[in-house]
Amino acid sequence: MSATVLPPTCDVVVAGGGPAGSSAATLLQRAGLDVVLLEKAQHPRPQVGESVLPHVWKFLDLLGVADAIREEQFVKKMGGIIAWNDSLHQISFSEFGITGGSGLHVERDRFDEILLRHAETEGVRVFEKVAAQDVDIDDDGVTVTYHDHRNAAKTEGAIRCRYLVDATGYQTLMASKCQSRKLVGKGGHYVGIWGYFRNARFLGVDAHAYPDTDVHDVRPVTFVLSFADGWAWHIVLRGKTSVGLVINKDDVRKGKGKEGLEHYFLETCAGIPYLRDLLEGAEFIPGSLAVRPDYSYYNETIAGDRFFCVGDAAGFVDPIFSQGVQAAFFNATVCAWAIESILKRPQRAQAYRRIYTNQVKQYYAFIRAISFGHMDGEEGMDLALAQRLMRFLPENERELALAAAATTHRAENFLHLARQDSTNTGTTHIPIRMKPLERLFI
Repeated sequence: MSATVLPPTCDVVVAGGGPAGSSAATLLQRAGLDVVLLEKAQHPRPQVGESVLPHVWKFLDLLGVADAIREEQFVKKMGGIIAWNDSLHQISFSEFGITGGSGLHVERDRFDEILLRHAETEGVRVFEKVAAQDVDIDDDGVTVTYHDHRNAAKTEGAIRCRYLVDATGYQTLMASKCQSRKLVGKGGHYVGIWGYFRNARFLGVDAHAYPDTDVHDVRPVTFVLSFADGWAWHIVLRGKTSVGLVINKDDVRKGKGKEGLEHYFLETCAGIPYLRDLLEGAEFIPGSLAVRPDYSYYNETIAGDRFFCVGDAAGFVDPIFSQGVQAAFFNATVCAWAIESILKRPQRAQAYRRIYTNQVKQYYAFIRAISFGHMDGEEGMDLALAQRLMRFLPENERELALAAAATTHRAENFLHLARQDSTNTGTTHIPIRMKPLERLFI
């Protein structure tokens, strides 16, 4: 159960209880620090981003929560099928020698709740329905002002800490305060719109369609499709299917108001080949429609004096390659190391902040490079940073990234990085392990 009485002080306040916040809190508490986590919602709460790559298992093992995730028996995914323009390709994780666990399709409300409850078992004091509202930083520490919504009468309070971890996600508490949140690129800006269906069929690893009741007997894939205005995802879960569109924000304006937007969403889904076939006879779940604007942004101030931004508070990249949860775990892990290191050697605080900032910027630069394909020089894009990370990626992760980029015709940046750094990585000879498909059996 969540804690009840908010303390006046602690070592670290973590604002936000998603994967990044829960992970950072767990690691910092385990390091012997007194950690308080403030979460504005009551878990379980809805969240998108249900496709999880197998790379996350190393972080789940580090956190000590891997067994709990396995016991939940989320849907295991074996790879992806991509219908992009006039081509069909399949990516199978087994082709890349990935061991230690499959990818997953997760209900994020349950996945995130498992991580948050695990943080509590590690000793983190968790306060749900308490939202961090403002931050005041001085030479001696941080004052976090919060709104407590646990009772009918909303109350305001403050907690004093030595460091703040901003894991507020799309709210981007510190980026908003510092006015450092920027959209990626100068072209059209994109919006995510998604909803859920019952009784939709899904694609198995054999490219055949199956009823959703077979999801534990037939291993599914994440299905990604392009269409005239953007791209779509289809992710089968337990008892429902997540379907989303990533489209130019100007197209969203065609549907005005909630009813108009829902009509636009359903009409668009019905017009996309393959997707409409999988949704034939399916029932849209009323009230499940959601929208997220600014579907790719970056934070110019990832860390500062006495604060670190993690997860979506540090940046958000077009989720076409399912990198979001992995990114959250990665920068939460580096953040916990940096704060622990600073508290042990405060005279090197600036150096540790710089290391954290460089690591996170490199990570997001690499994801943006493969997600956008050809935008070097535009705002938020930095191929030089991406190249630094690429040198240290395991070979199978490089190969998987190249295959994913190639299936959506976005491999230009990746191949450019390989050519520029062939001496260090040998990536000019990476095989593109994607299987062309002649057809889908829907």
